[in-house]
This record gives sequence, C-alpha cells and structure tokens, in this order.
Amino acid sequence: MRVVLVSTSPRRRELLKRLVPVFDVVEPAGEGEVRREGHPAGVVLSLAELKLNSVDRKGGIYLAADTVVEVDGRILGKPSGFEEAFGMLKGLSGRWHRVYTGVVVERDGRRISGVECTKVKFAPLSDDEIGWYLETYRPFDKAGAYGIQDGAEIFVEKIVGSYSNVVGLPLALVYRFLKRLGFKNCVWKRLADVARVVRSKNAGPFEVTFDIMFDDEESYFYFKRGSFLDKEAFARLYGIEVEDVLVFEYFDQALALKITIKRDVPSGSVGDEDVYAAQMHLPLMNFMIPWKVYG
Repeated sequence: MRVVLVSTSPRRRELLKRLVPVFDVVEPAGEGEVRREGHPAGVVLSLAELKLNSVDRKGGIYLAADTVVEVDGRILGKPSGFEEAFGMLKGLSGRWHRVYTGVVVERDGRRISGVECTKVKFAPLSDDEIGWYLETYRPFDKAGAYGIQDGAEIFVEKIVGSYSNVVGLPLALVYRFLKRLGFKNCVWKRLADVARVVRSKNAGPFEVTFDIMFDDEESYFYFKRGSFLDKEAFARLYGIEVEDVLVFEYFDQALALKITIKRDVPSGSVGDEDVYAAQMHLPLMNFMIPWKVYG
C-alpha cells in the first residue's frame, strides 16, 4: 500500500523509514504560522491538518505532522534566528517542558488524528553551552531551538514518554493509525537480492538498456504479477519523462525484464568502462519490493 508523507522535514523521513522503508514524499503547499495562544494540542493538530489539506490526496495513505514545544504555557515553534533561539534554550535550562506532535492520517476520505505529548527535563545550561550548541548545530529549523538527535541529548536529564515524538514523529501513534487504515507490515527486498541487473551491449549510442535477469521462476512471476515496477514508476525512480522509457518488456522464457531509456551522454565518450551507464544501475539495483506481507 502506498504511503505518502506530507513534509519537508528530513527527521520525519528518517523516522518513518523505520516503519515503512519505501514511501513517497510531497511538500505541503503551506506550513502555516504557529499560534502562540491556545492549547498546544490544538495548535499542532491544526497545523498538521493544514499541511494535509494543502495537497491532493489520491491513492494511498497520507500522513502529516507538526511539533511544538511548550513551557509554562508558552508555545515555542521554530526560532527566527540566533537571538530567539538563545532565549528559547535559556528558558528551557534546568526545567521541564513538554513536546507536542499532532498527527493526521487519511485514506480515501477517512481521516484519523491525534496528539502525542512527551515531558523532557533539561539540565541547567550556561550561556557558553547554549552559544556553543547554537553555533555548532544551528537548530533554527526545529521547534524549541533544539534537536534531541542533533547534539541536544547531552542536555537531557529525563524523558517521560515517546523519544521519537521529541524528534518529530511519534512512531507508536503513527503505527496504530496506519494499521487502522489498512497498512500491513512487509518484509522488503532489494531488486538486487532476487535478480541480476545486466547492461546490454546492444544499446544505441544514446540509449541505456537494462536486462534484469531473475534468479528463478518464483521471483520472476511474483515481481511481474505484483506490478511493482512499470514505465511510470521507472520514470519516477530515475526522474525522467515516461516518453524517455523506450522499451519496457517482460520475457517469460528468459525470466527477464528489458528496459531501455534515452541517455544524455553518448556511449564511448566517458571511457571504456562507461561509468555513466554503470552509475545508472544503482537506483534499479536498490529498488525496494514488498516481498512478504504480514497481517
């Protein structure tokens, strides 16, 4: 099942990979301004919903999230610069604060949402420590002006609740929501685990041809019938136009898939080993396949 993360955050991408090794990412049309009034749970939910509503949602499960830090009733979003970040960390020094993340998931019009809250206690921080941290890690894209996974873990004395929530995506909550919308756990394999990707010698000077030779019939027909890769998906994988995929054909007797695409650099112009074509193999060899589904 296709999962789509609506986010610009590299941290949320890395966290989601622990649950879903392969997913699509779309950037929200608008991030929205963090409201400084109201309950933090309501603020993060409205921001997550704003992100989700800003994109077209067709086919699959769509996921959006937003995070804020709250201390003494004050909501801290992303700092505008060094001075505000310094003030934020000064206010967190030696104190408890709460991290709230709102999560919204949707599939075919059915929407589920919720909020995770984690309590975090910082050790007392000197001005020098704060200055060093800000200069070294520059956490100006993070709520509360710190990333627990980016150096700030040395300031943390205690955590009560979800660690991944402090990073930006509460995985246990996300997993529960995904399951409610039909998500199933999979064992994933790379294409290189079940087939050999061989560059054909018969390609034209402005073409690259991949002969994907499967190890056995079971793997070949599972891949073919599963429709894991077609011309459109291959074009997305390589960032090219569908029209540039000249050949996409299965050969049952040979247990092979042949793919030919246009190339910008003519063969023979980059050395005898044709480094260009060799590099083109990598995305295909690392293409991930949901090989076994549980549940």
